Amino acid sequence: MNRKSLSILLSLALLAFAGCPADTEVVPAFVLINDFDLQSTAEGRPTENITEVWAFANNTFIGAFPLPARIPVPFVGSTELRFEAGVRQNGISSAPEIYEFYTPVVRNLDLVAGATVDLGTLQIGYRPDAQFAIFENFEAGFPRVFTELLEGMSPLTPSQDDVRSGAFSGRLLLTEDAPLAEIGTNRSFSDLTAQRPYVWLEVDYRSDAPVIWGVRGNLGIQPVQVFDPGFLPRGEWTKIYFNLSEIIVRSTLEEYQFALSALLPEGVAEGEVFLDNIKLIYF
Repeated sequence: MNRKSLSILLSLALLAFAGCPADTEVVPAFVLINDFDLQSTAEGRPTENITEVWAFANNTFIGAFPLPARIPVPFVGSTELRFEAGVRQNGISSAPEIYEFYTPVVRNLDLVAGATVDLGTLQIGYRPDAQFAIFENFEAGFPRVFTELLEGMSPLTPSQDDVRSGAFSGRLLLTEDAPLAEIGTNRSFSDLTAQRPYVWLEVDYRSDAPVIWGVRGNLGIQPVQVFDPGFLPRGEWTKIYFNLSEIIVRSTLEEYQFALSALLPEGVAEGEVFLDNIKLIYF
């Protein structure tokens, strides 16, 4: 089943807040999943914002379910179940996606019609073939990435004022005198979509200002920049997943910087943007 078909089925499932069995005459078994637990060491702090579980039985799509989930499975007897972690693409509730960088969970269960199996919390990690082009946690001793000040007067600097994890986060200060700041990576990237156009940016943030993300570079002597996904001000730390695949392809750039642009809202004298655990991942 292709991704378009899965998205259509998912929309129907989320409208009903439950998946429907393929054969309504079959009394389903039920599987309970409380949550996912991301285990990560080399890839930094395991912060996540997994909102759904996508369920498959014997390679048949069952549905996508908000967590915690009670999943009806229209199979009995020995059944292979596969569960994929789902996130909100670009933070949009109407754009749920399987996050393919996380490992799937496979369980072989002997299902009984009408009976319930409680699987609790499922442990997952990053897939071994996931590649990290950027990992910035602002901790002492780790290399910096978003250091080039492209516009404005305020750089993105390590701070202990407000952190998501560890001892430091990145802080960007916006004022009435300097309401705009644009920060780029200190190196250019290429070929991230060579194997597959699937490039995502993970960011933990707490912000007084809207921030958008994108790519910039040059086609010959012509400067090109494409900014698209972003987030609005939020007073609590939040994890967001940006799909940057389309803007990379759309830019047609062979080499590009990644950049963020923050703008202080009108009527606000001063604002801060805090970022942490920035990860750019591709296959």
